[in-house]
Amino acid sequence: MTPLSPFAPAELQACLARLGLPGAAPAATAANLDRLIAAALQRLPFENLDVLLQRPIHIEPEAVFAKVVEQGRGGYCFELNSLFARLLVSLGYRVSLLVGRVRWGIPDAVELTLQSHLLLRVDLDDGAYLVDIGFGGPASPRALPLVSDGELAGGWRISATRRDGELELALRSSSGWQPLYRFTLEAQQWLDYLPRNWYTSTHPDSIFRKALKVAISEADARLTLLNGQFSRRGADGQVEQRLIDDPDALIGLLRERFHLSVPPATGEALRTRLESLLSR
Repeated sequence: MTPLSPFAPAELQACLARLGLPGAAPAATAANLDRLIAAALQRLPFENLDVLLQRPIHIEPEAVFAKVVEQGRGGYCFELNSLFARLLVSLGYRVSLLVGRVRWGIPDAVELTLQSHLLLRVDLDDGAYLVDIGFGGPASPRALPLVSDGELAGGWRISATRRDGELELALRSSSGWQPLYRFTLEAQQWLDYLPRNWYTSTHPDSIFRKALKVAISEADARLTLLNGQFSRRGADGQVEQRLIDDPDALIGLLRERFHLSVPPATGEALRTRLESLLSR
């Protein structure tokens, strides 16, 4: 089974309910695609709790469904976007798996980063679109047309780079265009994401092993958490930030603002890990 294998009927209903969209399955239209993206960004938190606690990340479709849908957790790109791909395929959308090289927060002097981000291409009747509910920073609440000739709604831009065949997704800010990642339109095989997930979740140099990273959308804002730095980015691009230096307050924030199910055992282990991170 792969993320391009459709859900069983009961699984489809459970996934839609997790997104707050119970009832009849929506038709595979552009408007419903944007509706599904917005719901996923507000109901499925980006989070790396298991990686931070050195727990294995299983991205087999059954394991992702159990974690995100049944256990009320979130995940990172290999989990969230693979689950969303299955949902879209189940609803009749044409989906391809793509891979990106993250540039968000990467110095310009670093010319090349690893292929460590799973994103989706969705083909509609009027063309191809980029869909991504699994990025731990800014996120578009709608599908973005895969064009390279100008600014898109919401301050987004997809443009060609100097590297042949590579595109870059960027967001306009008060300081200029901020790149999120670079990618090509070459469809990927699911097998190739297994070592990418293994590296991202286990390598000592992976940022996910070094810091708490959580994100979720809330109305017209994007909330993010990097260790104790809590940020709220509004639709106008303005960012509000505050520091939280108490592990219990952070765990409370995960439950209340990021809507994360944090069982007691996980909470205890996370408190110990956060004490270490916040004391640096």
